[in-house]
Amino acid sequence: MKQKFIIKIIISAILLYFVVHKVNFKEIFWAIENANFNILLFALFLHIIGLFLSVLRWKILLTIQNVKAKIGFLYLSYWVATFFNLFLPSTVGGDTVRAYDSWKLGDNKEKAFAVIILDRFLGLLALLIFAVISIMFSDDIAKIVPGIHFWAFVISLGAGIIIWFIVSPPLEFFLNLSKNQKGLIGKIAGLINKIDIAFSRFTNKKKSLFLAFILSILLQLNVVLYYYAISLALNLKVEFIDYFLIVPLTIFITMLPISFNGIGLRENALFLFLAPFGVLLSQAIAFAWIEFGMLLIIGAVGGIIYMLRK
Repeated sequence: MKQKFIIKIIISAILLYFVVHKVNFKEIFWAIENANFNILLFALFLHIIGLFLSVLRWKILLTIQNVKAKIGFLYLSYWVATFFNLFLPSTVGGDTVRAYDSWKLGDNKEKAFAVIILDRFLGLLALLIFAVISIMFSDDIAKIVPGIHFWAFVISLGAGIIIWFIVSPPLEFFLNLSKNQKGLIGKIAGLINKIDIAFSRFTNKKKSLFLAFILSILLQLNVVLYYYAISLALNLKVEFIDYFLIVPLTIFITMLPISFNGIGLRENALFLFLAPFGVLLSQAIAFAWIEFGMLLIIGAVGGIIYMLRK
């Protein structure tokens, strides 16, 4: 575990050096210092609103599993999750916190795991829809990302399989596999079967699932607005509609578990996708550091809540 952590730190350092050594630090700090402070405050407010939308979606999924939870408790839990996201792999750290709280509320590990998986998937599905639709109408990013249409198709196909797995879980298949296979395969099949049973509760709650999906669309729309607000604060000449592709691609890249908290990946991804619109390297790095700074602020508050909670 320690070795992986060190490797990620090294990769982040290399990726960060790859972009930072090409630009003067004064230019980066000049861009940050001259950013519109009021718009940045608005962006931070959007981030907090996004947490609330996430909590509403989480509560709906818990209710489907007959788990009672108060909005206030879930909201504080989400803040604590943002704190753990700062130093644990990608969003996995925060999901672990929420899975733990879901388990304590419902006293069932499989239900808790199923809720968090579906919660995360709905968010990614909304981002994927934004990205696929944007790819259809924009050629700017497609020119610099080879085979992006193919990968959009592959990811869409994978998402379709997961939707099928959730809406119509193959209970008998994994049950028989767990009974007939011994060793690791049998254990994995048994675990999947338990999670599948938890997923089966969602099949007859299509209205609730649809509402959760609508909240996911609103949440990701809020994320796009959040990125666009930072862009406006930095006075970047990038249209709002273009962020419907830039944001999903950037988020998917920063979620790769190869760097520490997306550091290095975030800077490179933003410059890659903003450069076609005339954004300078210093501005892209300033964008990345402001966005990461927002995460640090939210995470710091989450850390205080974590220390105060029982």
